[in-house]
Amino acid sequence: MIRTPILIVGAGPTGLMLSAQLHRYGANHAIVDQKEGITELSKALAVQARTMEQYRQLGIADQAIAQGFVAETVRLIVNGRGRATIPLGEIGAGLSPYPYLFILEQSRNEALLLDYIAAQGGEVQWGMEVTDISETDAGYSGTLKRRDGSLETFECQYLIGCGGASSPVRHFLDMPFRGGTNEQLFFVADIDMDVDLEKNGLLLVINKSEFLGFFPMSGPQQYRVIGVLPPSVTNPNDFSFDELKAHIETNAGFPVKITGHSWHAGYRVHHRIADSFSSGNAFLVGDAAHIHSPAGGQGMNTGIGDAVNLGWKLAAVVNGWSAPKILDSYNEERRPFGVQLVHTTDQAFTLIVSKSWLSRFVRTHILPIAMRTVLNFKSLRRLMFKTVSQTRIMYRKSPLSDGSRSGPIHAGDRFPWFQWDDANSYDWLTNTGYVVLRFGGAEPREIPGWTGPVSY
Repeated sequence: MIRTPILIVGAGPTGLMLSAQLHRYGANHAIVDQKEGITELSKALAVQARTMEQYRQLGIADQAIAQGFVAETVRLIVNGRGRATIPLGEIGAGLSPYPYLFILEQSRNEALLLDYIAAQGGEVQWGMEVTDISETDAGYSGTLKRRDGSLETFECQYLIGCGGASSPVRHFLDMPFRGGTNEQLFFVADIDMDVDLEKNGLLLVINKSEFLGFFPMSGPQQYRVIGVLPPSVTNPNDFSFDELKAHIETNAGFPVKITGHSWHAGYRVHHRIADSFSSGNAFLVGDAAHIHSPAGGQGMNTGIGDAVNLGWKLAAVVNGWSAPKILDSYNEERRPFGVQLVHTTDQAFTLIVSKSWLSRFVRTHILPIAMRTVLNFKSLRRLMFKTVSQTRIMYRKSPLSDGSRSGPIHAGDRFPWFQWDDANSYDWLTNTGYVVLRFGGAEPREIPGWTGPVSY
């Protein structure tokens, strides 16, 4: 039997980050997944600045940087003509130690997190499928089935669903997951292609009826390409790559020859969000709580942000540093952001793929002008970076924020990043627990009711 204070169900990037956070704070837990190991597919690509800052606290940001690369530009091609080239570079300079759009495949993110967990003495119990969950006076119990058919029971106080859109935790606890599905069929493929363009950023191709997005990957000629499946494909689970290859080469808007591919898949875009991210002592994290279009590269990063938010609070409770009431703030902080994200990404994706005349006009005539205009105003560039990078997320209305402020900094804000000489403000955030900062003649003071670690 698995008997643990915290059971995490699902070991994708969200579950792995939650496990890593619990290890960081020394909180006992177990993590299981029905897969046999981490994904071998690239899947999500964008790693936003907020995620990199969270990697930095684990000490794995430099390892991530060594494996990925920075997207320098976004090039917009409309009806076969280059209409705008947006230099990204360090678009968020002064706002984060990672002021750029970083590309690193999901498979490599998972490997980094798994290595961190192993270094802390932890492990994932792979090949374990949840087949039953029941609520008990002490928390939850249930059954896990191994690949060989043998069964294992579990008991836990806190149950965490990180199992993606088909989360068994959400299913067995009957937690509503409302939303809808886009009618159009989409595809994703990792390809090798010969193209007479510098491989230094994103390529967005828009014409009267089609949209294609090309995202550079680690291989010298490797790109991720997404778009709407051709009309000849009616089943997203049954089409050949030859059909897709011809579609991409015909509609790319620039000369391209596809020389190979590693995988491809069709899918429908869903937009759904749970009514609540918690029920009793059960919590939904990542895609188990919210799914949306891939617009903006937000999915994996949002799940990781959920895990960081919940992780330290769970650790504080099971380690006896805080009362369980603190866990209520997870839903109150993360669900409003989830609602906003599902809404905005769905709107953006609809604009990009809709076949209505208004949408076609906006994306072929207005969008190129808008993209160029953003670069001319520093405030708009900074706003765009803050929004996409998730460094704009704050919790001023959280029950943990008392409304106090010091100048422009409010309780609940993301801690500001700034640097001097060879140091920066985030050096203060590498230790676990509360950090009390003393400026000028201020004296350190005790934190009422806090019994956990404090660094001065």
